[in-house]
Amino acid sequence: MLSKEIQVKKRHHYVWANYLARWGNGTKNVFYTTKNGNFANDSVRAIVVDDYFYKTTALSSKHVKLIKDFSRKSPDHLHLQHMSYLNDFLVAQNIEAIFSKSGIQDKNAEKHLQALRCNLLENLHASHEAMVIPVMSALAEEKLHVLEDKQHMIEYMTFLGHQISRTKTFRDSAIAAQHRRNHLEIEVANTIEHAWWFLSYMFGMNIGFSLYSNRSIARHALLINDTNVPFITSDQPVVNVHPCVSEIDFAAPEHADFYYPISPRIAYIICDSDRFIQGRNVVDESTATELNSKVAAQAMVHIIGDTENAIRPFKKYIGLRYQKSREVHVIG
Repeated sequence: MLSKEIQVKKRHHYVWANYLARWGNGTKNVFYTTKNGNFANDSVRAIVVDDYFYKTTALSSKHVKLIKDFSRKSPDHLHLQHMSYLNDFLVAQNIEAIFSKSGIQDKNAEKHLQALRCNLLENLHASHEAMVIPVMSALAEEKLHVLEDKQHMIEYMTFLGHQISRTKTFRDSAIAAQHRRNHLEIEVANTIEHAWWFLSYMFGMNIGFSLYSNRSIARHALLINDTNVPFITSDQPVVNVHPCVSEIDFAAPEHADFYYPISPRIAYIICDSDRFIQGRNVVDESTATELNSKVAAQAMVHIIGDTENAIRPFKKYIGLRYQKSREVHVIG
């Protein structure tokens, strides 16, 4: 058996499997929609996962330049953090390049390098997940006071920031939104796509910091749902449900009400709007239905629930935002 440090992690979940299990009724099996539009009941290990999704790619000077250009638009302290993480990845890349040029044949070294490529980013996301286990458990039990602890709030906002940007849904939508009308735009779009694994982590850092730094301005609310319409989740579990979000274009909205279902009964929302009061809110059936519809509309393939009946009414909304966006671009 390979030692842990050289075991390659192949199956990369872009939505936390431990989180999805809250829809499992005490098991790890959930109900979800498939790529073919059917309904299935299977382990959370089988969905929102791609082989080697977080595997790093070699970054050339043009990729590094683009990353730095994006990063410089951030506050100085975030830019420094971005560059520190980038340097760690580049060190690993340089070690691999030196080994490759050496001509040395060493199976053990090759396994170490393969593990670095496949595991570094995956391990970073896993570390953020581990940090919020006590927070998620407390929120699921309506213990909102857990976030009065500054460190818990930092860790939770950081996690939410990454959970927005780390998904396949977000990646594919962001890349598809890049213009490719001329050689320069094609070159930029291809560069973004190649370096997306790092850009997405960097964007998650920025979103998380923004959520934390604006915590006294936005309204943070826990939504309690005791209706006959349980909350569902999806392959893009954090969604912007603010009314200003466009249904026909994948563009940055002016405002955000970031909604995150935690279980069929509990959800967390960070509002620019005044729709919910700070703290605990009990929602009615029409609100639960609306929020589920918006979750489905911003999903790409999978919506997930604790029963088939919980997701069946929302299947028709899956990917609606992206479908309308594509239609507008084709017409345009």
